[in-house]
Amino acid sequence: MANSKTKYEATQEEIKELFAFHKVGNVMGIAPLGEGEFNAAYKVTCDNGNNYVLKIAPPEGSCVLTYEKNMMESEVFWYEKMHENTDILCPEVYVSDFSKSIVKSNCFIMQMMEGEPLWAVGFSDKEYENAQKQKIGMLTKIHRIKNDKFGYRQSGLHDTWYEALKAMAGNLVSDCKALGYETKDGEKFISYIDKHAEILKKVPCRMVNFDLWDSNVLYKDGKICWIDPERGFWGDPVADFITLGAGQKTPLSSKQKELEIYNETADEKIVLTKETEIRYELAVCLLALIEEVEKYVRYEPDEPNYIRNTADAREMYDMAFGML
Repeated sequence: MANSKTKYEATQEEIKELFAFHKVGNVMGIAPLGEGEFNAAYKVTCDNGNNYVLKIAPPEGSCVLTYEKNMMESEVFWYEKMHENTDILCPEVYVSDFSKSIVKSNCFIMQMMEGEPLWAVGFSDKEYENAQKQKIGMLTKIHRIKNDKFGYRQSGLHDTWYEALKAMAGNLVSDCKALGYETKDGEKFISYIDKHAEILKKVPCRMVNFDLWDSNVLYKDGKICWIDPERGFWGDPVADFITLGAGQKTPLSSKQKELEIYNETADEKIVLTKETEIRYELAVCLLALIEEVEKYVRYEPDEPNYIRNTADAREMYDMAFGML
């Protein structure tokens, strides 16, 4: 598994007991899974011939950011929302166990999905374009799921996107200070949230994934499947454009093609205006602040991921601040 300070290391006995207790099957094989840097994940093979994924939240008492507390319950919630409201292919959750009685941390058992992440598939240009089109189509589907309160379910909802975004940014700045660091960029971001309060107060409330990178989309036989929606929140649908096209370090205006594909099937079209660009850049700042602060919790300063987060956050802030 990827090197990280937050991962729960389950014993074979714990995993076997968990599967037996929930009558999933007798465990025949266990293997670590995935490159995720927060939760632990295992591929578990049972005597019924099925493969399952066991996902385990960081251990009790781990140093995690405010929005990451109880994030696993949110992940199960977002899977349910997708199954109830869309035809998006995503894993079925069979068991969620938040009792901490066998495995001493929140965990759930879900369907093992076939396929490999988009970045690992040797696509032709045409195939890649088709997969990205499907990915954008998924966003139009989740953006039809509405709510009347904004923010992270796990850290409190708010009446407007302005209040929610300010609270989300405020929590990250507080987390940063609690870890012994200052974030001038984080403070600056909050000042821009206030500056653009009127725009943010008008934003519609939709299911936002905020993490639809190619690593969270599996591909098999021309179909794509969505995994890991735990970083989702109720908020501004424009925020989901960070993972599209040229990525998080380019403005919304560089994503004309993605906007066109989105608008072909979206109920509510996203039109490129000064306002939508501002909404988008504020979402970029949120991602930059998450990357800036999470490195203190997860990595040592000499690790490549720490250095990567530092450089990424800097580029995102510079691009966004230049437009705000």
